[in-house]
Amino acid sequence: MAPDSSLLRHHRGPVSVRANFTFAGGALAFLSLLLFVFIAQAAAERIEFPGALAAVSPSPEGIKKEAQVLPVSLPSTGDALTGKPLVLWRNRIQIPIDEPLIQKYIRFYRGEGRKTFSDAMLRAEKCIPQMTEILESYGVPAELVAIVFVESRFVRHASYRGAGGYWQMLAPTARVLGLRVDRWVDERLDPIKSTKAAAKYLKLLNERHGSWPLALAAYNCGGRSISCAAKSGRGEEWELYGRNRLPARSRVYVSKVLAAMHLISGPEEYGFESPNYCKSKDFDPVLVRSAIKLDEIARWIDVPVSQLQDLNPSLRLDTMPPNSGYALRLPAGTREKFHLAYDEHSRR
Repeated sequence: MAPDSSLLRHHRGPVSVRANFTFAGGALAFLSLLLFVFIAQAAAERIEFPGALAAVSPSPEGIKKEAQVLPVSLPSTGDALTGKPLVLWRNRIQIPIDEPLIQKYIRFYRGEGRKTFSDAMLRAEKCIPQMTEILESYGVPAELVAIVFVESRFVRHASYRGAGGYWQMLAPTARVLGLRVDRWVDERLDPIKSTKAAAKYLKLLNERHGSWPLALAAYNCGGRSISCAAKSGRGEEWELYGRNRLPARSRVYVSKVLAAMHLISGPEEYGFESPNYCKSKDFDPVLVRSAIKLDEIARWIDVPVSQLQDLNPSLRLDTMPPNSGYALRLPAGTREKFHLAYDEHSRR
């Protein structure tokens, strides 16, 4: 069955953003204000951050630093663990399970969208353990990985109206959050790096709006409309939800994500197979400063080029970017062999 568009992702309406600045406050004040107007794009959502953007912007030494702080493992599809709780659902988000829209999408996922949801769960087995670990490390509830079910169905190359990757980020948003997106590299396609960026963004939205459900709604349609809805209501976020004060597309989006969240925390109760989450495999990060093809590196370390592609999903052209360093992931135990070959290559 072909994927259903209502499961694939939400729809964003075009938003026009204009800002007028004065120079009266001096250059420093101008630059501080300018940081807050970082996305203005046709058919794009407004992304707003509370406080300074320095916390989520890439540093000048980003490439070098990335090589030092890369995680030590990646999920492996060939090494699954059955029956072990690699993912701990803490149920930190209250789900109003009787809400009609949530029930509607639970029925959809179990019925018409069953195959699509089952396929997404199968692809998720190699991503969810690491993604949930990253979310929790940023103080974000692990169950918000359900966003990926709705946004991309764990299809790495999924795209919609300029948004791309697992978390379906627009390129300007991704860059502000520290991801590299250019003709050589698209880190929205990397499950680890994109999840770190999404965790930063969700945490900031939660801090701004005061609850995870409202942060989830803001992830869909931007913070301004959610702030207006919250100001117009009285009581908790679910009162806002129930009284239809959230924008219509956000009520639909939030319902889809919460329905998916409910199902993935206990799939067996709804007739889905229990996931066989995958153990992590170690890898070695190395900094490469030359435009070398992946197939050449694969010959140096005697591994299939497909293994390097799996470890480095953000590379668009199977080639190291020229004129800039790139933190390449190698299979564990191949770093020394790589350095010997790379040193010889550099002397040519």
